[in-house]
Amino acid sequence: MIKRHRYIKKIQQVLSLKKAVFLVGARQVGKTSLMKHFQKEFWWVYINFDEIASWLLSFDSLNAFINYLNIYFWIDLEKENFVFFDEITRIQNFNILFKGLKDKYPNKNYICSASWDYEIVNSIVEWLAGRMIKIEVFPLTFDEFLQFKWKNIDLNYIDENIFQLIKPFLLEYLSFGSYPEIALTNKVQDKILILKSIIDSVFEKDLSYFITKQEFVNIKKLISYLANNTGNPFSYENLSETLWIKVKTLKFYLDLLEKSYLIYFLPPFFTNKKLEYSNKNKVYMWDFGLINYFLGINHFKTEISWKDAEITSFYQLRFKKDFMDSLYFYRKINWTEIDFILEKKWKLIPIETKLTNKDNIPKVFSFFFKNYQNKVDYFIKTTTYKVFKRELDWKKVIWKPFYSL
Repeated sequence: MIKRHRYIKKIQQVLSLKKAVFLVGARQVGKTSLMKHFQKEFWWVYINFDEIASWLLSFDSLNAFINYLNIYFWIDLEKENFVFFDEITRIQNFNILFKGLKDKYPNKNYICSASWDYEIVNSIVEWLAGRMIKIEVFPLTFDEFLQFKWKNIDLNYIDENIFQLIKPFLLEYLSFGSYPEIALTNKVQDKILILKSIIDSVFEKDLSYFITKQEFVNIKKLISYLANNTGNPFSYENLSETLWIKVKTLKFYLDLLEKSYLIYFLPPFFTNKKLEYSNKNKVYMWDFGLINYFLGINHFKTEISWKDAEITSFYQLRFKKDFMDSLYFYRKINWTEIDFILEKKWKLIPIETKLTNKDNIPKVFSFFFKNYQNKVDYFIKTTTYKVFKRELDWKKVIWKPFYSL
């Protein structure tokens, strides 16, 4: 298995500060592999609560939980220095139990994980403010995908010849997505079966707690609609009319899909409601494989579309986003748009997604610069493979491949 150095470095940084780690992300994105990397290095105690019968995971006190760990797993927390709790949210009242555990044994090293971004996960991070940090784990970026499939390449320095070498891998990424197990699988039918198992796992282990079997029909209809409209703005009212689902129910479903890391809402960037779009989010599905599974696409793509480039750009930006960064899209009232605005260290980086290698500067960059010149760091316009720079007034405009953001 290829090491995911970006996450390993983050976890090491948190642990070096003597803080607990809470890994949160979709099922099968590699949280357990990250845990086992550290377990192998330090021989930590590891428990996967997803594999234990639910009736065993209810405790009326902290002492009952500690006794359970001792009896069933021979764990003596007085002696152990490192403990993994994989899928800890399967335990009833896990937040209260873990807080008690951290208070009782403050010097132990803990890594916990969850495949669901429960509000209660955020609450425990808040309760243990200063002692626990949440790290989101995402599917593979394209550079990670290349490492899994082939070798490490600096995507900031490529030419047409190198692009032709990596294009088959890029088309595979656009066809079947970026889950690690799928990246390591070569047969199309095997990839589809793994995608089905991921989706079934989300429905059976997560969503089934909140919706009935009858509601699965509606939520699958909703996911299919979102797969066909990923990257588009939406309104609850229009979506309600299209799918014949009440607005209140629709909001509930979308909240579930967001917390299970199937979709993401991208907000608009604005400061002037008279000139700038401000009232609708865009919605993205988290993975090309999921998008194409629900669209019924079961083969390798042969060409790259502009929409593919936009969605890939979103993945690269969102998956690599630091703790303090924010991501938006930008649109003037007349529908002139910049695909992404990355806010990084209080500076703005407008990013326009294109598939061409032309060096023309989008007019909307000039409008944006006129209104936000003191906040703009630099501009990016994506290409198929070329890398070069120009200037807009005194700000740099950088052309770079959409899969290298």
